[in-house]
Amino acid sequence: MSVQYVVGINIGFHDSSACLLRDGALRMMVEQERVSRRKRALAQSPADAVAACLQAEGIGPDEVDVLAIGWDFRDTAMGRMKRFGDEALTRAILPGRTRPAPPVRWVPHHIAHAASAYYSSGLEEAAVLVVDGAGERTATTIATATPAGIEIVREWPISQSLGFLYAAATRWSGFGDWGAGKLMGLAAYGRPTDDSPVRVTADGYELVVDGRRLEIAEDDGRAARGPMLSQFPDFEKAMLGRFAEMYPYAERSDSGEDAIAYADFAASIQDGLERAMAALAEQAAGTGKSALVLAGGVAMNCSMIGGLIRASTFDTVYVPPVPTDSGVGLGAALVVAAEQDGFAPTVIDHPYWSNDIDRDEAETALTAAGLTGRELAEDDLAAEVAGLLAAGRILGWARGRAEIGERALGARSIIADPRSRTTLRRLNVLKGREMWRPVAPSVLAERIDEVMETPVGSPARFMLAAGRVRASMRTIVPAVTHVDGTARPQLVDRRTNPGYWSMIENFRRLTGVPLVVNTSFNLAGEPIVRTAADAISTFQRCPEMDALVLGPMLVERPENAGTRTN
Repeated sequence: MSVQYVVGINIGFHDSSACLLRDGALRMMVEQERVSRRKRALAQSPADAVAACLQAEGIGPDEVDVLAIGWDFRDTAMGRMKRFGDEALTRAILPGRTRPAPPVRWVPHHIAHAASAYYSSGLEEAAVLVVDGAGERTATTIATATPAGIEIVREWPISQSLGFLYAAATRWSGFGDWGAGKLMGLAAYGRPTDDSPVRVTADGYELVVDGRRLEIAEDDGRAARGPMLSQFPDFEKAMLGRFAEMYPYAERSDSGEDAIAYADFAASIQDGLERAMAALAEQAAGTGKSALVLAGGVAMNCSMIGGLIRASTFDTVYVPPVPTDSGVGLGAALVVAAEQDGFAPTVIDHPYWSNDIDRDEAETALTAAGLTGRELAEDDLAAEVAGLLAAGRILGWARGRAEIGERALGARSIIADPRSRTTLRRLNVLKGREMWRPVAPSVLAERIDEVMETPVGSPARFMLAAGRVRASMRTIVPAVTHVDGTARPQLVDRRTNPGYWSMIENFRRLTGVPLVVNTSFNLAGEPIVRTAADAISTFQRCPEMDALVLGPMLVERPENAGTRTN
């Protein structure tokens, strides 16, 4: 039987990405923004990401058997454009191909989301909950998933979009189009009121404006305009009018007005989202499945996911590392692969599926930048880095295959000591972030119960669930404890990232603390670093970073080189 290669892509609007499956097994995934260095890859083709996947596998465009797309807008004005015809699309995505265009499969957006979560979970069957801004014409979907396929149980229209509700609230609070994480962090400083636009109902939830369920006019061309809040002016107008009835009654400008005034508003929106998601999970439980998998941009809300885990009647709650639109190419490819005999999808129990940084790349990039590093054996590197952290140093950490998804998880991270509250201030200055925003811990998986009072489940492998920090630990690790006593931990598994685990274990032996601070290796407005050259560029532009781990190399600034630990 011949090998089948399927390339899956998210194309267009935002978060373009690509993945490569070989006989159903995940080989590589790359987000376009990490290659182009343009945050969110707005309106960018994923051609560069596709090329990176093929290069890593050592194959050319002629060897791609199927191109799968995590959208199906063929019946829209955009889908009827010549550039979205199968042949033109293949030429754009797979330039240099000499063979006839491979089949193009257009997979409905929420089916692609559902597939990305179910097939990567390792579960035999599950209830599925997909919640985002907008698919083709759907914002929320409940489905069931079994080896026979994915079956939709119920859908909610875009007029009931929880993703767009949160996006509108994010804009209202002055955080722009991509500040949902900021709104979630701000919510911890406030108290929810009872005037949220969300109303829980017997069969789920509804968004309410002027006392009535929100309805917006249907538009067959809406998918052609894109799945962004700004493309749905009627929805946005209705929500902004509703927000004007809530304290502080006016949209926050970008003139430096203090965001804390919007803390109660943020808490009210977060509370409404969590109540709606709890109601949806209850509806999903009615399918009789004992496991729940979630996808869609709303599944990035770690406070909500943590609440579902604590309250859930499900035995298992799973969220993939790429629940956002970056993951729909993976889902679309898996839908295609599932049609083949002997399909055995890759269980995604770690996020390290992107490009590698090896010794040669690290050495070449350092030489090009005029820097030198000391190559250390694994055990020596782990011990020395732990010592630097314990001495109060902040380090960049870029080793091995990069993570997929929006969280840095010990492959492209900035790491620091969690025992001092000043670490939070230093990191927020370093990254150009607001001072009230939290940072997260990477915790040795086997010691998570020493740190967390409430369960965080398997989503914590990808830093996607928040929980309460034990009272006894809050004064020990104040840098990673948020104002409400919570944290968003990453479980660090010795099997899947032994170098990172060993460094944290060395830090534990030095300090008694089984965790380090972990934030993404990037500066404000930039994507997470991908290559050795990206890491060096960020390090050189960031004097607050004391040292850089690049593959097996430790790179210290000349002024810090005399402060080594032994």
